[in-house]
Amino acid sequence: MKRIPIAVMLVLLLSSCGSGPDLQQEEFLDVQTSRPKTSEAEKVSFDGTVFYYGDHEYDVSARDISINSILSAVPVGQKIVIACHVGPKNGVYCIFDTENESFDEDIIGNHLIWHSDDITTSVYSFWSEVYTYDGSLIKTYDLTEDAYIYDLAFSDDYEKLDVTIAHNDGTKETDTLSLPGE
Repeated sequence: MKRIPIAVMLVLLLSSCGSGPDLQQEEFLDVQTSRPKTSEAEKVSFDGTVFYYGDHEYDVSARDISINSILSAVPVGQKIVIACHVGPKNGVYCIFDTENESFDEDIIGNHLIWHSDDITTSVYSFWSEVYTYDGSLIKTYDLTEDAYIYDLAFSDDYEKLDVTIAHNDGTKETDTLSLPGE
């Protein structure tokens, strides 16, 4: 019986182990960078007024000079809603399109809500008014000086909107609206 030299066996053994990524590992690598692929949520972060998406950074204060911090960045379908602080009464929502890696128009207001992972279903308030995503006015409230829109909430079937109005004395009232197109 012929003996195979140990060095040859070692080379055969090491070559069968594979020195590069195998097919299963390649499925989890970004082909361009050979880094593990990341989910949409892992591509998103923020610090101060700077929003990071993938390898790019965007200072949202350049979009609106009154933005002084980012509060959250929430994926909604192919968009990311970046909620920004500007003051105690209203905020700015910067809508980032992940497909084009660019910003849509900004929304100035409060209580931006949506359903079905679809930003076009959103509604928000601005001072004493309630709007749809496209800027259409739903309702204007004749609020007293001590009253403000405190919260917005969809009904279970998304056909109606509950608008909660708070007063400085701690009392609240709710107005239920039918949503446009419903």
